[in-house]
Amino acid sequence: MISSGNDYASALFMLASENDKLKEFSDDLDVVRKVFRENPDYALLITSPNIPKNERLSAIDSAFGNSISEYIVNFIKVLCEHNKILSLEDCIKDFKALKKQAENCVTAHVYTAVPIDKQEEEKIKSALERKLSRSVIIKTFVDESMLGGVKIEFDGKVIDGSVKRQLHDIKEVISK
Repeated sequence: MISSGNDYASALFMLASENDKLKEFSDDLDVVRKVFRENPDYALLITSPNIPKNERLSAIDSAFGNSISEYIVNFIKVLCEHNKILSLEDCIKDFKALKKQAENCVTAHVYTAVPIDKQEEEKIKSALERKLSRSVIIKTFVDESMLGGVKIEFDGKVIDGSVKRQLHDIKEVISK
């Protein structure tokens, strides 16, 4: 799992990943970053203990309510409620780093006729990482119909080294 020292950024990243909203959240965070940079006193306003918390939260709704995702508005509110709004810039930076790391990672589904051990799994992982120049997460599945060999699926591509596929190819050549 991808991790960050910033629990808020990590939680937001996980929420974005689970909801397939990495790009949307990233774009919304750019809007938030711009507003805070152009209005440096805004962060001080919504952290002021002299202003009741409900008024500070309403100010966040007023500033961002219709221009960005409700998730991001709520994220800013959580930071405000926990007196962490001044770490917003770090949260955005950490979220972006997690997003970049995730975008350079691929999940490969590895199908074999029998279960493979961790050593074989690591060999496949290493070979794919060399070939793809990306981080690879391996998920293994047993497909007894394969007879033997291995089939790997990732990014809409298939590497089919299964015995079943080889027999099919031989059959095609013979029947021509």
